[in-house]
Amino acid sequence: MDCLEAAIDQVSPIKLLERSLRFEKGILSFLPSGEKYDLSKCDKVLVVGAGKASGYLAQSLEKIIGSQNITAGYVNVLQGTKRLFRTKKIKINEASHPTPNEAGVRGAKQIAELLKAASDRSLVICLISGGGSSLLPLPPPDIPLKDEIETTDFLLKAGASIDDINCVRKHISLVKGGQLVRLANQSPRFLSLIISDVVGDHLESIASGPTYPDSTTYQDALEVLRRYDLTKIVPKTVLIHLNKGAAGKIPETPKSGSKLFSKVSNHIIASNKDACRAITEKLSRGRTCNYLGSSWRGEASDLARNLVGLFCQDSISSENNESVQSFVWGGEATVTVRGTGVGGRNQEEALSALASLGDCSSRSLTVAFFATDGIDGNTNCAGAIVDADSYRRAKKMHLSLKTFLSNNDSNSYFRKLRSSLIISGPTGTNVNDIGIAIVHVGHSSKKIMFGEGRSSHPSSPDGWPK
Repeated sequence: MDCLEAAIDQVSPIKLLERSLRFEKGILSFLPSGEKYDLSKCDKVLVVGAGKASGYLAQSLEKIIGSQNITAGYVNVLQGTKRLFRTKKIKINEASHPTPNEAGVRGAKQIAELLKAASDRSLVICLISGGGSSLLPLPPPDIPLKDEIETTDFLLKAGASIDDINCVRKHISLVKGGQLVRLANQSPRFLSLIISDVVGDHLESIASGPTYPDSTTYQDALEVLRRYDLTKIVPKTVLIHLNKGAAGKIPETPKSGSKLFSKVSNHIIASNKDACRAITEKLSRGRTCNYLGSSWRGEASDLARNLVGLFCQDSISSENNESVQSFVWGGEATVTVRGTGVGGRNQEEALSALASLGDCSSRSLTVAFFATDGIDGNTNCAGAIVDADSYRRAKKMHLSLKTFLSNNDSNSYFRKLRSSLIISGPTGTNVNDIGIAIVHVGHSSKKIMFGEGRSSHPSSPDGWPK
């Protein structure tokens, strides 16, 4: 739990902006790149944004540059979190996630109105983070919000990747896929400060890339629906809109090379790697900690089962004959929903890991799966921690792991077990999911190898044995 708290602290939006921005004598500097913005020469300074971290980003920005230097601002935040944020000039609007709602649409329209007021002498500061795709909904006039919601829901339940989901989202929206920039009547400067919740930190995928060129097309969106066998069940309004776009009857999302982005700067100020680094540093005090990369993805139950199998191998040991090894990784699993239960991808991973602990009797293993936004699936939990004691108690209670897994009912299982669940509440940030494993390995002359050699910080999990 100390490690998870350290991870959240490392990607705290308030601290991130304090490290990234400096404001002196009317000059706003973005320190990592050296970019400077003279606010005295701007006729307007507008702040817009959406995401689970945008509230704290707005609060921190006001503190750094002073609310008196902001003309107006509007950000959409997660429903139920408005009370957490303190802003004077930037208005905070609550919206829902993962299913968009009309409150989110109203907020998006307010943001669109602000952008229409911008001139070529204005500065627009965009505060973007994970969850922005749902929190900033603005469907075109020919697609009702309920049809956008239904389409996204079909994709989620089909186990579609975030990239595939966002490909469709961009083409049934007026703000996603770089179109937020298009809403400005003239061409103001844009400074987008972004917290990544996407594996690989692809700018066009984070919150569906509202200020970044889109590499996908209407035809790509149609292909996604075909790939997941959804063309016969998604709303007709969506199919009609996408087919019009593929036929060239609707303008495409703006692409790389467009003049639209000539005055736009996009910067990722935090990602899953930063959170994992904080955990690695904490666990490295007195023992070896192996960072397995932040690009892990796949079906949640399969991913967890394979990881536990690897951690239980006799070949895992320390070259220093340490009795304990720790492992840290990040990414985002998917869950193909086949049941009617309550849960989330992290709890499903934990339940699958628990089911595999019976084959790991030769050593002690503790595994945690954690959503950094504090919300896992359709629950109020962030994830779960399991160990040998969890397995023994589950076996004693005769709870059928297989039954709960097949019904995607991980949350119910852990509530019956009366332990394991991690409940943090919304953290106000979001950099995807984190996994931690602590393995009591004993002493062995064998070693497990990472890539070309053993390393505490491989850049990706590609070297991990299949």
